Amino acid sequence: MIDLTPDQFRQLGYRAVDLIAEQLATLPEAPCRRRVPDALRQRLLGQPLPGQGRPAGEVLDTVAESVLPYPMGNISPRFFAWVNSPAAPLAVLAELLAAGLNSSVAGGDHAATYVEHAVLGWLKRLLDYPVESGSLLISGGSMANLVGLAVMRFVKAQGAIRARGFRDEVAPMVVYTSAQGHSCIEKAVELLGIGHDYLRKIATDRDQRIDMERLQAQIAADRAAGLRPVCVVASAGTVNTGAIDPLGALADLCAAEGLWFHVDGAYG
Repeated sequence: MIDLTPDQFRQLGYRAVDLIAEQLATLPEAPCRRRVPDALRQRLLGQPLPGQGRPAGEVLDTVAESVLPYPMGNISPRFFAWVNSPAAPLAVLAELLAAGLNSSVAGGDHAATYVEHAVLGWLKRLLDYPVESGSLLISGGSMANLVGLAVMRFVKAQGAIRARGFRDEVAPMVVYTSAQGHSCIEKAVELLGIGHDYLRKIATDRDQRIDMERLQAQIAADRAAGLRPVCVVASAGTVNTGAIDPLGALADLCAAEGLWFHVDGAYG
């Protein structure tokens, strides 16, 4: 750890904020993104492991000269490529304050814990969830799908899956999603030990939504083959087109078939 005096911290912090503010000020006229020059790319990739630290001011110089001028482009008002959101100025400041405390909100009698619980309560109210329902703030959509499907696996398991894994399962679990579903769904199914052979990617209709008839037919076919359908993963906005699966019809189908209904709402 490199100790800074309050004055040194203030000086470096002011400069870092100035660098970000200057970049934000240029966004309306600046290119959406600039190609990283070949020489710079090789220099960044081939940096030797430093044997000792550098002055923080020099590190900021390097960031200003070699990193900030070559962004991904998502901070530009003309960025129409993926769904990556821009950096909100208030969020930048909030990250600074949060990092300054570096709080663990796993528990304890400190203010950050209560702020998190309040935010989770707001979200439950917005989504009309029961007040007593559990909730977590996590790093992003991929982790949200992993955690949500982990809960599904625990609830739908036929044995003590946390203790014995899949040994007590009489048939493989099967999960269903749209062919337009995000790649993190497949990764979650793999990480949870279900296996991508048991992830059914159902074709879509002309509006790029999951085809209900094909979904129903696949569920029936899997049951007939001795497999165990357990979950449908719907998309409330796909990455490719923003399509929203027919959530109401899927909820009714899951209720009728005894399936867990998980909605990937990361697009929102």
